[in-house]
Amino acid sequence: MGGTGDKIKGKANEITGKVTGDRSQQMKGKAQQTKGKATEGVQDAGERLRDADERAGRLPGEE
Repeated sequence: MGGTGDKIKGKANEITGKVTGDRSQQMKGKAQQTKGKATEGVQDAGERLRDADERAGRLPGEE
């Protein structure tokens, strides 16, 4: 599952945990959201590196 999917599923778990009073599910949801944000950050960094490499006249994997 991608970063956005983890964030959405995590928010749903967090809300469900709040409504039902299940702190474990609530914390699981928050952790899942954090994982989603981290995944998106890594993906964004990779895209920025590829863009910078292309602007420098090289394609990824070329030396």
